[in-house]
Amino acid sequence: MSDIRAESFDRTVARSWDVIEDRIGEIEREVFGEDAFDADELRAAFTGRQSLAVLLRDGPLLIGYTQAGRARAPDTYYIANTAIAKSYQGRGLIRVLMERLYADVRATGAHFIERDAAIANGYADKIVRFHAADIVRTRDHDSPYGRQRFIRMRLPET
Repeated sequence: MSDIRAESFDRTVARSWDVIEDRIGEIEREVFGEDAFDADELRAAFTGRQSLAVLLRDGPLLIGYTQAGRARAPDTYYIANTAIAKSYQGRGLIRVLMERLYADVRATGAHFIERDAAIANGYADKIVRFHAADIVRTRDHDSPYGRQRFIRMRLPET
């Protein structure tokens, strides 16, 4: 790995979305194919007033991202989307992204994270194993994206 780092996305900077929009769309389509969010959904997710987003870069190259917004439950953020370019997957980079996101969520004063994670590819099991001490509740359910596991957890300590 070279200069891989996570950075908080600042939606308040003029044209910040315009700078990353095309690359975010490329990664989204590469990772999710037909299930990818469209440009308008991604713009809303990244630029919403209560949205948090983290970008993952290898030097100047944008290679991944995650995005969360306020959940219905108080004191909680919901991770709506996480993607890392396929050529960078399997290197443990999700941890780099999540550590930055957790710090940003903590800075809002929230104490919980919620998300849905795919069961078929083992991702849900990995999250539950890694965060076992922080898990509050899980529930498996069907979704348009296949079988998912809803996960509610305490925000991990730094």
